[in-house]
Amino acid sequence: MEFETQDITIENDKIRLNSNNENNEKAVDCKDYFVIPGLINAHFHSYSSLAKGLMKEMPLQDWSNDSEQGKIQQLLFDYIDNEVSEEDFAYVAQKSYIDMVKNGITFVSDSDPQSPQFLSDAINEIGIRGIIDTYEEIGDYYNKSESNVLFGTHLLEEEDFTHSELNKLKETKDEYNPIMMTHCLENEWRYNIVKSKFGKSSIDIYNELGLLDEKTVLFHGVYMSKKDIELVAKHESSVVHCPISNLDTGAGVADVSYMLEKELNVSLGTDYGHTDIWALMRLTYYLLKINNPVHKYSAEDIFKMATVNGAKAYDLQEDIGQIKEGYKADLVFIRKNSYLEPLLNNENFTNYLHNLLFYSEEDSVQHVMADGKWVMKDRKLITVDEGKVESRYNKIAEGFVSYLKT
Repeated sequence: MEFETQDITIENDKIRLNSNNENNEKAVDCKDYFVIPGLINAHFHSYSSLAKGLMKEMPLQDWSNDSEQGKIQQLLFDYIDNEVSEEDFAYVAQKSYIDMVKNGITFVSDSDPQSPQFLSDAINEIGIRGIIDTYEEIGDYYNKSESNVLFGTHLLEEEDFTHSELNKLKETKDEYNPIMMTHCLENEWRYNIVKSKFGKSSIDIYNELGLLDEKTVLFHGVYMSKKDIELVAKHESSVVHCPISNLDTGAGVADVSYMLEKELNVSLGTDYGHTDIWALMRLTYYLLKINNPVHKYSAEDIFKMATVNGAKAYDLQEDIGQIKEGYKADLVFIRKNSYLEPLLNNENFTNYLHNLLFYSEEDSVQHVMADGKWVMKDRKLITVDEGKVESRYNKIAEGFVSYLKT
């Protein structure tokens, strides 16, 4: 988390430091840029862009209820399931992936029950990295990767806990040992479900079944007790903090401060209907200031969650998340504009990262590289036709509005 001035050479998609680029015709002068590692969105639902505003002021457990709003929500799910083809769904996903690239995201974890293959193709076409939650299809994707896309599977949400389903999870773990992810203790409703059924927390149950290890990724964790947090940290599992989503649904705020104190690996996810990771990082920073000394957490802690911690959550800590010799060249180029000034960086004090976090603007991210290849130059995607994706997405969104009227 320190800024240095060095030459970077990209060789075979990897970073080489302090190489001489002076005579290379492809050399890029970066003196007017900060170069940071690609940011990692550790939890997202690709269909959720179509749900913007539909879940407002409503707790998760009331979605699709008998209210007018609930009926509209259910019609959205019916529309996605019955009217949107897998090919069109890929355009919905790509619309969000493009928005993420413009925010400097080069890796996304996508949890959606739609076709893993189409989502994988959508990510690879743009040229970034990702992991797709295959849910029950893990047998078809086990030990498989497609270019820069990995595949994992889903643990159970608390409302789906039964002894038989939990035993199936154990069998999946024993057979494939995949990365396993889920929404865990997201809100009081889910906490109460598992407590009333089993008399213990989800974390206790996962632990008893041997489902907590470094390949376990738990989203939210708002209702994790201190004991739960200690157990997750002990087994080197990861938590994805999603404060925007949690506040949207009234779930509350996870005890991230205690998680960090126990050295639990905490990464960040925009989760539902959001793609602006900078807004997410800023909110995370300010939430950590509540009931803590003002000096306890810094911008460096937040950027760790959005880079190295996200990489570790998905077992990629030796490949991405840092600008380091031999790491993959996933790089974000942020223009040094006047709104970042004054910029100070000396032996005893720096405000570089703090000013990047709080004073960057929408167009700050100018270029994005993933795997040593340009994905965006001068804020224009060069791997896909943005206009085509936007047009297809708008038709799908308009189709939903028409579907409501039928």
